[in-house]
Amino acid sequence: MIIFLFFLLFWIGLSFRYSYFVFAILALGISFLIFKKYKVKITTISLLFFAIGIGISYIQIDIKANRYDGFVIESKENYFIMLSKFEKLYVYEKNNEYEIGDYLSIIGNKEKISFAKLESQFDFSSYLERKGIRYELAPSKIHSKYKSIIRIQSLKYKFLLNFDEKTKQVVGSLLFSDYDYSETIDNIESLHLSRLVNMSGVYIYVFLSIIEFFLSFVLKKKWCKLATHGVLLPYYIFTFPRFTVIRIFVLQIFRWCNKYLLKDKFMPLDILGIAGFFFLSIDYHLGYQDSYIIGFTLPALISFMREGIWYFKGLKKKIIEIVFIYLIILPFEIKYYSGINPLLMPLQYLFMPLFIIFAIVSMLCFYKIPIYGAVSFFLKPIEVTSDICKRLSFPINAPPFNAWIILLYGIALVALFYYRGLGFIPIYNGITIGLVTFIFLYCLPIKNYLTESVTFLNVGQGDSCLISKGDKNILIDTGGLTYMDLGKECLIPYFRNNRIYDLDLVITTHDDFDHTGALDSLKENFYVKKVVKEATSFPITIGGITFQNYNSHITEYSEENDKSLVIGFSLMHKDFLIMGDAPMSVEKNIIKEYPNLQCDILKIGHHGSKTSTCDEFIKFLKPETAIISCGLKNKYGHPHKEVINILNRNHIPYRRTDLEGSIHFSNYIFM
Repeated sequence: MIIFLFFLLFWIGLSFRYSYFVFAILALGISFLIFKKYKVKITTISLLFFAIGIGISYIQIDIKANRYDGFVIESKENYFIMLSKFEKLYVYEKNNEYEIGDYLSIIGNKEKISFAKLESQFDFSSYLERKGIRYELAPSKIHSKYKSIIRIQSLKYKFLLNFDEKTKQVVGSLLFSDYDYSETIDNIESLHLSRLVNMSGVYIYVFLSIIEFFLSFVLKKKWCKLATHGVLLPYYIFTFPRFTVIRIFVLQIFRWCNKYLLKDKFMPLDILGIAGFFFLSIDYHLGYQDSYIIGFTLPALISFMREGIWYFKGLKKKIIEIVFIYLIILPFEIKYYSGINPLLMPLQYLFMPLFIIFAIVSMLCFYKIPIYGAVSFFLKPIEVTSDICKRLSFPINAPPFNAWIILLYGIALVALFYYRGLGFIPIYNGITIGLVTFIFLYCLPIKNYLTESVTFLNVGQGDSCLISKGDKNILIDTGGLTYMDLGKECLIPYFRNNRIYDLDLVITTHDDFDHTGALDSLKENFYVKKVVKEATSFPITIGGITFQNYNSHITEYSEENDKSLVIGFSLMHKDFLIMGDAPMSVEKNIIKEYPNLQCDILKIGHHGSKTSTCDEFIKFLKPETAIISCGLKNKYGHPHKEVINILNRNHIPYRRTDLEGSIHFSNYIFM
């Protein structure tokens, strides 16, 4: 009881405040003395001191409301996560050297998490919220009270220095989930295997089997399985808090206990369920993470599948198994790669062992077996295979499944395997036909042919507008950012998610990077039929939509913004006007030359800068809605308050991509 109370007070003390840890030890000592002298129950005294300690701790926190003490529980290159008073906090610190287990005292301001998310880009805010992190801490001062003895990040870095740059990136992503997106990683991703291998942890199971095989020569099977985890303990520590590894460790321990202590009291699926509840009871946010979903649904569905096809033999069984496994991982493939690639299905099955061998050899290097050259050797066939797959790639574009579709899809798969196992062939055939029909219809661009739409894409501090009607797609400006490939990471994923396979026309209003920076990447990685940037090319009619340029004095100007095209078109019974970066002088010329110009949706010029959007122009157009395309918390201060005031004075509703994300207008063609 004494040891338990010591552990409890020690842990709670460190979780709340460092000073409280000292108080907890004193409380324990005094409790013990009182127990010895007066025979009072130690539990009562300890709880009393515990309550007093918490009260003092909270009083101290009220006095110093901007001070946060806690442990680092996750550390990346430019941020770390701190656990303070049972609350997870995100702390941005560039090139920080903090490690898991460090105990810090931070003075700073806590505020709701808010990160800019561009179209189709990784949503970091949602990622953090799924992990139970809702607040970020802006530190003014960080004091390290205790440094963890094991400097995991430093040791990881030293280990990866044994490889060349290319190999280091792949080993880091596979063994430690440290993704450094590069051309090599992108090419390997084309095989659609690395993420699945990483999150399923299949290579860890194989490695465990290898270790167990060698240990079986010196240990009994019962202790051999347990000792295997002792061998993998360094890897478990190095990858903490990576959930895939923790999940495998806990599951294997549960299975060992069930087999040797409980004499197989629980079925394998029961163990999976118990482990699942165990993790959710610790942190229910885990249930939202892909590594949890894949880790628990994948083996469960595979177990159902094997029960359903046990009586098939030989090659037929293998083919059916491949098809079923592909159906199981299909929602994840669509989510990660914005579509499916049926040609990869047999290749994925064939080359999975290659990925596993690469991971196993990398693991052996981690355990100081100096075969670093072998890792690079096995990477080469993976690269060649990935390059071939990229060339043979004929993806079918599709958006990720929503929650309801995933639920119904999962139920259908379980029913499929269940009725196959029972031998109810008519029901099995009906479900199979239903699934195949659903996937086929889901991937067809049926909606595209029935709708027309205009989308002001959220590309940060830049402009990009997609116009679609039937099978025709026109892009006005591409946006452009210096710190990322906007074409590859935002525009193309958006097109794929919306089942768009090509762009019939790209119009660039002028040559500023924030309007054309992604054009080269777009042309290199997507099918662009035609690019127009000259004023003399207008009017242009495509798909029944006529595009007109209203800046007719471009040749008279020397400034780049003055030369900006001003594009007008009509769609969905509305008149749209895209101002590019045209300044007030261009706006005043338009008023004079086009007195009958109509506009329902106005894309405000120059991202809401005060150099554009004069009061006279807004009074002249009287748009229904104004659109402002700008980056969140951009350094220019766009949109300027002068522009917002003009819109408010004229009672013009406005929408902003930095606050709202991509802004979408759509309608059915026949309406």
